Amino acid sequence: MLCRMHLLPFATRLGTVRTLWPSAETLFSDLQQEMERVREFMSGFESLLSSQGGFAGDRAQGSVAAAAPTSGEGFSVCQDVKDFAPEQLSVKVVGRKVMLVGQKETQSADDKGAFSYKYEVLKREWDVPEDVDAEALSCSLSDGRLRITAPRRALPPAPERT
Repeated sequence: MLCRMHLLPFATRLGTVRTLWPSAETLFSDLQQEMERVREFMSGFESLLSSQGGFAGDRAQGSVAAAAPTSGEGFSVCQDVKDFAPEQLSVKVVGRKVMLVGQKETQSADDKGAFSYKYEVLKREWDVPEDVDAEALSCSLSDGRLRITAPRRALPPAPERT
C-alpha cells in the first residue's frame, strides 16, 4: 500500500532543492565580463603594436620587417637579419610572392663532453603588388639589414582620344 508521502511530488518532500552548479545567468554574465576584459586588453595591445610600427607576425626572434606601401617608387621591404650570415640567406621570387629563408645551425660542446645543437629558421613571405615589376626585384644586405626593392611598372601611354 502507498502512503501519502509517495504520492507527493519529489521536490515538496525534500524542501528547497539546490544544485552544485551556478545558475546559468551568473555563469554567462561572468563569461561576458571576462570576454569584455579580453577585448579591452587586445585592443590596447593592437594599439601598442601599431604605435611601434609593426605587426605581431613580423616580430619573431627579434627580427623586424618594414614594408613600405607601394607609392611612386615601387615595392620596398627591409628585414633585420643580423643573426644570419649572407650564405645562410636565400631570397626567391615565386609568382607574385617574395620568399626569404634563413637557416642557421650551431653546435657547441662544453668541458664535460655535453653537446648542444641549435637550428634556427627565419621564413618570411611578401606579396608583390600587381603594379610592381617582380622581374626587376633586387636585394642588398648591409649592417645586418636585408633590403628588397622592385620598381613600379611603367604604364603604357594612353591612346590619344578626341
